[in-house]
Amino acid sequence: MYERWVDATHLSTRENGDPWAVDYTAHPLLDPTFTQRPSRVGRFFHEMSRRIEHDDEAYRGEINRLLNPPGTPAGTGHGAADLMRSMTEADAYVRDLVGLLPAPSQAHVRPQATVTACNDLRTLMSLLFSREDPRIRFESQRKLYLAKLLLDIDHSRHIQQGPRHKAYIESLLREGLWKRAVDTNTVEIGFELGPDGETIRYNLRPQPGQERWQFRSMFLEREAAGRLVSLDVLYYNCRFKRTVTPISYEIVDGSHRVIERRRWDAKDHDSSGSILSKMIRKGINDPDAITDLLGAMFIVHDEDAVFELLTLLNDVLGNPVSWRNITDTIGFTGDRRRLNRHSGQGYKVYKGDLDVLHPNDEPGLPPYRFPVEIQIYTLEGFLRTVHGAHDANHLALKLRQFLHGLAPYAFPRSVYGDQWLHLNGPNGHGPGTSGL
Repeated sequence: MYERWVDATHLSTRENGDPWAVDYTAHPLLDPTFTQRPSRVGRFFHEMSRRIEHDDEAYRGEINRLLNPPGTPAGTGHGAADLMRSMTEADAYVRDLVGLLPAPSQAHVRPQATVTACNDLRTLMSLLFSREDPRIRFESQRKLYLAKLLLDIDHSRHIQQGPRHKAYIESLLREGLWKRAVDTNTVEIGFELGPDGETIRYNLRPQPGQERWQFRSMFLEREAAGRLVSLDVLYYNCRFKRTVTPISYEIVDGSHRVIERRRWDAKDHDSSGSILSKMIRKGINDPDAITDLLGAMFIVHDEDAVFELLTLLNDVLGNPVSWRNITDTIGFTGDRRRLNRHSGQGYKVYKGDLDVLHPNDEPGLPPYRFPVEIQIYTLEGFLRTVHGAHDANHLALKLRQFLHGLAPYAFPRSVYGDQWLHLNGPNGHGPGTSGL
């Protein structure tokens, strides 16, 4: 993961208790003891396994109930091939998780071929309830549950409408803001960590040894709140969590550069991986409960510009009472307690969920609302998130979230042990780590 970009020796160690001691309340089917402990859900699972084991009609009926609305005639809706796609995607997801681990740890948790070769619900159920090998039993259970969560994501109305809502937000911003641009400029910034280890020094003429970021700024002028608002927006991006194009961090001609471009390995189709990861990490078992499926990020010069941008957004997208779950570490240091527990020291952002009203397709019904997560950074605050040695580096955050928030669920200690991956060193790795 960008081994030459982030310097883990500069990042502070997290003290969050035992990361392996996870809570399975929201995701009981990730608990390796699920089939051994008494529960009504477990009993239904066992009964279904026995019912479909030798009865093809019962098996087709269970698949029909899993994939189609009640009352759908057998053979007319989604079937086994659709379920197989979810199984295959679950395998790909676990394979990607393994690939994010430190290289020496990957072989220890690579999924068993017996499980990855099986994309049939009935056979996986038999592995789950008949195998004595606890690892194969767990990996079968994990694959079934991940496939189920992926189906939940596919069946979510909010996620199905995500591209439409993204297009709606972009159209509002285009009409309300970007058409008011009176000037645009391409600027390259050179930046480095200040002597205090937290602030970022930057300049318009990058010097040797500095990291670099290039952006295209837009200068806007628009009437809002009864006055003329003038604002320089250095960067803007709107994303739907299922179709994210990641920012690329590259070393070009020996210089660290932050470049926004489509990665060479990015898939051409939508991926539910980031949604699935968030559901597991945050203990969310309903994809509709994720409030940042749609997001818009802005970078402006300073704190005064943050206020001006909020004035414009309130005018274009909603109003001051449409905001929820606000965290403002730019203006209020006490808001740090609201941040993700894996966030780095010195992370400064204004973010919140803004409810936007959308016209209803049903005549006579009122408009419905959907949330968009707004993130606003000052230039100095954003540069903290991309500097390789800053504790607020975004890549380091993602690694901490993965190692401490996701890996213990996907590769539990009771199945794989805990000596194959040390989670007590800088940034989550064991002693001696020099990079991500």
